[in-house]
Amino acid sequence: MKAITFLLHTQQPILATSLQGDPNSNVSYDYILGSMIRGALIRRYLKSPQNNIRETDDILDSERFPQIKRLFFDASKTRYLNAYPVANNKQRALPIPLSLYKNKGDELSEEDSTDVYDFSKIPVDEKEEYLPDDFSAKLLNESFCNLDDEEIIVHRVKRRINIHNQRDRKRGKGTDSNGAVFSYDAIDAGQTFQGVILCDSQEDKLIIEYLLKSQDIWLGGSQSAGYGHTKIELISNDSNWSEVAINLDARLQNKKNITITLLSDTILIDNHGQYSALPDILRQRISQALKLDTELEFQENAIYTSSIIVGGFNHKWGLPLPQTPALAAGSVFVLKKTGIDLKQLQKLEEQGIGERRVEGFGRIVVNWLDEDVTKYQVNLSTPETENQQDKNKLELLSAHSLKIVENIATRIIKKNLDILITKRVSSIEIKKENISNSQLSRLMIITRQALSQLELERTKPESQRKTILELSESISSLLKNLSSNARSQFERTRLNTGERLDEQIHEWLKSPKGWIERDWSSDPQTKNMVENNKPYIKIANVPKSIDDYLALEYTFRLIITITKKTIKDKNND
Repeated sequence: MKAITFLLHTQQPILATSLQGDPNSNVSYDYILGSMIRGALIRRYLKSPQNNIRETDDILDSERFPQIKRLFFDASKTRYLNAYPVANNKQRALPIPLSLYKNKGDELSEEDSTDVYDFSKIPVDEKEEYLPDDFSAKLLNESFCNLDDEEIIVHRVKRRINIHNQRDRKRGKGTDSNGAVFSYDAIDAGQTFQGVILCDSQEDKLIIEYLLKSQDIWLGGSQSAGYGHTKIELISNDSNWSEVAINLDARLQNKKNITITLLSDTILIDNHGQYSALPDILRQRISQALKLDTELEFQENAIYTSSIIVGGFNHKWGLPLPQTPALAAGSVFVLKKTGIDLKQLQKLEEQGIGERRVEGFGRIVVNWLDEDVTKYQVNLSTPETENQQDKNKLELLSAHSLKIVENIATRIIKKNLDILITKRVSSIEIKKENISNSQLSRLMIITRQALSQLELERTKPESQRKTILELSESISSLLKNLSSNARSQFERTRLNTGERLDEQIHEWLKSPKGWIERDWSSDPQTKNMVENNKPYIKIANVPKSIDDYLALEYTFRLIITITKKTIKDKNND
């Protein structure tokens, strides 16, 4: 196996559209897909004069064009791996295993380490021995990391949200029937990703290196709208390349189990020819690939996985690819170790497993995390210095333009906060039989008055505004000075989480940003718009976060929505 490794430096935002987010917007993956790299090199190959290929030629005719099939369509010969971000140590980051859990409420930072536990190595009946007291497990829920013994460095990809206006192609501007506003949530410019192409022959290696020589390349969607410009930098070619630093023999030595970690999304087909994202299908396919007489078996507490829907786009057809279920990158499976041929296992790592392997799907690694280590120290990677070009662009914006950009950013933040409130309220249930509608209405009225006062304070100069504690004092005072009967009703009223309603409201008012930051960091639609564990977006190089007033506003709205929902549910009973 020969590996061609190279860096991709994003000069413009990259739109690698995934099947997530609002239907009226495009949300990009956190990495550059192998299919995008392969597609760009196919276009270069077809345009190369020495290949003498016409537009009318059927390039899938393997008899006429055997080289094309071998280079771009035969997964057993060539594989285009996903380009993952490069951390500050210049190593290619990898998807974080889904078996890693932290204590709920712990936040990652650059300075202080956070304890994270690998549940795949902890027996279910022995967790109390390994975990600290009052440990409330929560999935680490990050995308990429670098591993060094017992230390994990988490790498977060910077995002950029741009607002666009749909235009009529003939008139060149939006019309009443064709002028919708939509957003692109893309990989930001000024970042570096490492791509890898694996091939079997020296001839193919030289051809691919030639295709990579031209530095400027355009990847992903909306290339005519300021997206996709990337620069290529070839860095090395290694015949002994591996996605992890430790060789396979050392990873298997004196180990009791075989732990499979998926390093990319994996598409599998079951025995009936249907796409499937079931762990048992993966176990069967691995057993077949290793040519075992008896199928491998899972250990107890052995499956930590998630499934997603993957698609794609075929530029030749101008049509999207079928959407199929897949096992998500980072999924972990622990199998009982049997007599396995090391060469077959090595081949499995090199070739991958499942469908669309030529595009980087189905990458696996065996015993990546040491089975004797259950606890890791996790830090965030140090962010790169801000690009001077971005600073210059910011200076070029007029005061009027800056105001427009800030307003757009605020609207995007509010739109996402509206979604987070809806999700939180839908997950909250109150034991409504313990409290009367009159008490709930009273709470809702006082909160609405506080919200009106907050809007009034916003019109004043910042130095003259009330503090958030002063603005929420009316609600706190109401809950503190209740009559004995009303107090008894609030004390008996509990959320489905077990907390008292009045105590939860006090907590929200004391720290309005607390629930927002937790929900924002964990929600799939917003978790990538975070910096230093806080909500953060950047539009036209203008950063925007959530201030105290906005956090308090949405805390008031949360209280109002919960009380309103509870009253409605009581009336419908």
